[in-house]
Amino acid sequence: MSSSASEAQRSEVLKENALRKALSKLCIALPLVVVSCLIVEAAVPIPHAEGPLAPSEGGALVWGVSEKGYVAEEYLISGTADTYAAVGMADAANITTRDNTKDAEQRTDYHRIVLRAKQPYVTRIILYKPTNVAKFSGNVVAEVAHPNGGGSALVWEEISGYFLSHGDAYVSIQHPATFDSVRKFDPRKYGALSAVDNTQLWGMIAQIGALIKSNGASSPLRRYPVKYLFLTGYSYTGLATTTFADFHHETSTLPDGRAIFDGYIPMGSSMYVRPLPVPIIRIMTQSDFNTYGGLSTRRDDSDSNDSPFRLYEVAGASHVNASPVIAGATPPAPETLEEPANLGPPLLLEKRCRKSFPADSGPNDVALDYVMVGAFENMYAWVRTGLKPPHAPRLETNSDGSAATDSSGNVLGGLRLPEIAVPVATYGVGSGECFFYGYRAPYSVDHIKRLYGSRAHYLKEVSAKAQSLVEQHWLRAPEAAAIVKAAGRVPEF
Repeated sequence: MSSSASEAQRSEVLKENALRKALSKLCIALPLVVVSCLIVEAAVPIPHAEGPLAPSEGGALVWGVSEKGYVAEEYLISGTADTYAAVGMADAANITTRDNTKDAEQRTDYHRIVLRAKQPYVTRIILYKPTNVAKFSGNVVAEVAHPNGGGSALVWEEISGYFLSHGDAYVSIQHPATFDSVRKFDPRKYGALSAVDNTQLWGMIAQIGALIKSNGASSPLRRYPVKYLFLTGYSYTGLATTTFADFHHETSTLPDGRAIFDGYIPMGSSMYVRPLPVPIIRIMTQSDFNTYGGLSTRRDDSDSNDSPFRLYEVAGASHVNASPVIAGATPPAPETLEEPANLGPPLLLEKRCRKSFPADSGPNDVALDYVMVGAFENMYAWVRTGLKPPHAPRLETNSDGSAATDSSGNVLGGLRLPEIAVPVATYGVGSGECFFYGYRAPYSVDHIKRLYGSRAHYLKEVSAKAQSLVEQHWLRAPEAAAIVKAAGRVPEF
């Protein structure tokens, strides 16, 4: 971007923020407009956007999308954000100091005390958007980058093909904990990245959301008619999604009082999601539903306008899994970005855990990614038309909180995909240090034959279950067809 264009954007940001200040002064002079004043005072400031950086494709952790009719762009986003006392793993300087079970609990007070106000920051976003504005759906999905690999966008990595085919825009927000890694990767391009504290992440999310949702001249999506903005994430980034929703949604508004984010889809995170006046779809795996006190963070589904909510616990699925992905974008070349030494995910002992699973077992391949796609389909319909998503039963538990299973070892209850509803294998998850992992242990041929009689009857049952999930709005037809096709790999019996 030319310096003149950059200055024009900066001027636009200054004008927008000056308008807020002017309206605030008007509130003081005209106290009768107190309601409007409160809205103005609470509005999130618009940060400055510098970019797109050149070249973007080939940048750190940037996926290739040009062959899909999309463009990838990087922007440096700068502004000021408050710092706070950390409330969980997602904003802690060192995750080993956190009690994750306690952090996940429901709280009576979600107010945060500012430690240092308006501290400067510079972060990066990666934006994927249709090249042709006419193909833009109006939906923008944002996710905080996971510290793994220096800043991975986990949801994008799993289902980018869905977003690309749907015309959605996607924004990956760099976490302050990964700034050192990205700066070292390309000091010239990313040397400006800076933050005073990891807790500035929350101001960054709100301000980037305000920048995008405002549709102003300074927005990276300024020619695109943005209608809805969603925050999502899986595992660590799911925790970041919930933390923002719980602690910052209510104070993250536009000048007209509208919420910046129209809905949240946190996944694979045990943190309690409190009632909010926007739709929330929370997805949990069998690994996660009772980890870090997950049972105590369940809450009932709701269709109330002040707390629309769904909780989906996916039977058989493990946190780390081999789910078939919805491929679309081209992964970047293998990067050498460093992971934060004191902030990255807990040590995952995969090889040791695999040895504790059944000898003939393989990776857990329950199609969790297909459930993710269904959740986005349902979320979009919920906010656009008011169509309410389906309800799923909770996973069943024993008196000690462990998962209740059938005689073959498969869990009872929960959202049941054909792999579990019409099984030819046991889908299990680990415990203790191995809770992240799962396995698939095939039934014997004799056991399968006793259950179904013939391969043709088995395939008929799989097809019927898959079709019912489409009719109930759990799956799209393409994913249902893929499940049926995968079942066809079972040999004759």
